Amino acid sequence: MGGDEPFTYWWVMSEQKGPGGRPSKYDPRYCDEVIAHMSDGASLTSFAAEIGVARSTINEWMGAHPEFSESVKIAKAKCAAWRERVGRSGALGGDVNPTLVIFGLKNMAADDWRDKQEIYHRSGDGSMSPAANQEAVLRALEAKHKRKS
Repeated sequence: MGGDEPFTYWWVMSEQKGPGGRPSKYDPRYCDEVIAHMSDGASLTSFAAEIGVARSTINEWMGAHPEFSESVKIAKAKCAAWRERVGRSGALGGDVNPTLVIFGLKNMAADDWRDKQEIYHRSGDGSMSPAANQEAVLRALEAKHKRKS
């Protein structure tokens, strides 16, 4: 190193002020650590507990550090993959708590494992469209109102 260039060590960078003026506990090494932690089915909340911060702090770091946010997405995918492996093991006769697997997958991999069903009530002529139904209800209410008058 030469000249008057500033040099900052990673541990100094992790002492940047967070909201409220306190130094942030964020450490770039958490990017790899969160992936390793969640790869065997652990939650993001348990990672927060492991490093001694609140779950809300993890959410703040995800907003402030794009690389950490990306690592959390990878970690969640690895967690879901672990839960799928456990579920397949149970389906093949392994000793598995199916409720734990089901809820874990629904919450960790909702795009692939949700119960939500979308049913479209439309007919070819449009008579069952929401607009047509609203118009029919309005006509019925107007007719009822006129009969009472």
